[in-house]
Amino acid sequence: MMIANLLVSRHLDPSVLTAALAAAAHVPTTHVDLRHADDDQDGRDWYAPVLCTYHHLRGDLALSLDIQVQGEQVRDVRDATVTSAGEPRLAAALAHRTGAGVLYPDDRIDPQTYWLADPSGLVTRVRLLTTEDDPPVHTVDAVEAPSLAFPHAEVTPLAEILREYPVPTPLADATGLSTPAAVSLTIWERMVRRMAADWPPSGRYLPELYAHDLAARDHFAREIATCPQHERTPLLAAAARIDALFRTLTVDTTEGTGSWWRTRVPRRTPWP
Repeated sequence: MMIANLLVSRHLDPSVLTAALAAAAHVPTTHVDLRHADDDQDGRDWYAPVLCTYHHLRGDLALSLDIQVQGEQVRDVRDATVTSAGEPRLAAALAHRTGAGVLYPDDRIDPQTYWLADPSGLVTRVRLLTTEDDPPVHTVDAVEAPSLAFPHAEVTPLAEILREYPVPTPLADATGLSTPAAVSLTIWERMVRRMAADWPPSGRYLPELYAHDLAARDHFAREIATCPQHERTPLLAAAARIDALFRTLTVDTTEGTGSWWRTRVPRRTPWP
């Protein structure tokens, strides 16, 4: 059995939602048990191939769906084949058949980030803000790519995703240190490695995060002066190699002021 928790961008007539669920799960509409959460639950077919309980929402989202699909199959919207079910496939199928945007939880990097299956076929991440009102108001604050379902949301990389994206830091790690200078060096190496890989995961970055990374290099320059010699030697050796890589990935400019790393800019700027 597959369990899915989906959020839908607009209201859908129960008959439309029933038909979309049936088509996605490749079952007749009579095999879909759909009921509002506040309705009488007596008489429900709790063993139906598709069981869905829905709630009404306020704001940019209109419906919350709690779905169970027996048999773990869903019809793929791309070629109509029946494939293994999961929230991403079910969300895409519902978006395709209803014309609504459908959100589903991401890997929990951040509780405000969700995946969006857009009716255009796009799949991207979004940031969802929820007020503390009762009932709460939901706002899709930002999307990582333009969306038909949320055309007024800001199109931008999500800082919370970029911060948590895994980037190896072999040189900082090899020092075996966890001092403030080592932490600053790790932040600096993360950015330089990210630049070397052309800014994964999406080829974009944010100016405020880049400024934070430059500040980490500033901190390292101050912190290294107070380190004991046995710590300073491996940290400076690692920093020299990271700095050398940074130089190959950037160009000198007269626009910056201060330390040499602030006078250089990426060869490809990863923001508008």
